[in-house]
Amino acid sequence: MFSMGQAYLAGEEGVAPHAGHAAWWMERAARTGHQQACVHAARLAWDGFLPDERALAQPVREAPRKDDALMFARLGHQRGDPEASLFLIWLLDATKMKADTERHEALRAAAGKGLPLALVGLADLEARSGASAERVMDLLSIPLEKNLGIAHHMVSTWYGQGQLLPVDEKKARHHLEIAANTGYVPAMALLGECLMVENHRQSDGEEHDENKERLRRLTRGESLLRKAAASNGRAACVLGDYWSSVAESPNLQQAVQWYEKAVSLGFVGAFFMSARLILEGRSTHMTQQDA
Repeated sequence: MFSMGQAYLAGEEGVAPHAGHAAWWMERAARTGHQQACVHAARLAWDGFLPDERALAQPVREAPRKDDALMFARLGHQRGDPEASLFLIWLLDATKMKADTERHEALRAAAGKGLPLALVGLADLEARSGASAERVMDLLSIPLEKNLGIAHHMVSTWYGQGQLLPVDEKKARHHLEIAANTGYVPAMALLGECLMVENHRQSDGEEHDENKERLRRLTRGESLLRKAAASNGRAACVLGDYWSSVAESPNLQQAVQWYEKAVSLGFVGAFFMSARLILEGRSTHMTQQDA
């Protein structure tokens, strides 16, 4: 049953993918005791796919089946599947359930099986609860070794702010670079902002090669911010600030576009920055009254 569910989930073994039929097989397998089927059944339920025994039509997708998703995730967690435990934590957060005891128990279970993302969550939890730096860094050893972006970003923050770890700018930057290189969006946004701030102005007596290197770093910073801005409102707002006030040749059209992108991503600070261009008489993309 589980192998059939996998086949219809991924479109393997000569069958076309069908999420509804995959859900039907996965739920059957989960109910008959298959450990790994539980998390797949839970994810398909959360995605809103209805179990379809015959698969004669397109998969039916409705609102998330929250109760079924939680039931299957809990079942997988009880059977010892760390992926199910981790998904259960995600579901408890997504549904805003007040279930701290269940959340922590699932986190410890997943971390106990060595799941890197769960180890990061447990390290964060224990750090907030006053655990020693040695204990927290021991928990992070596997995630850091596997270059998990969120783990390196966390360590970078601690070194940068002197929380848990002593202030060390070089180590903070080292871990931030690694996190950004993995594609972890918050790290890409922060590193991009740092590079833009550090390299936007030519220093006195700057040689040709130094200028070339500075512009390379500046370009890299903008590239990181552009990539991060697809989902990170602050990154989009930083680009808006750059083109409105920092660039040697300001481009207000680009600035407005980035502010609007930031607003669409829910970054409220961009509302003010965009309106400021109107109030200063530098743009007419909205009325003074709207501003």
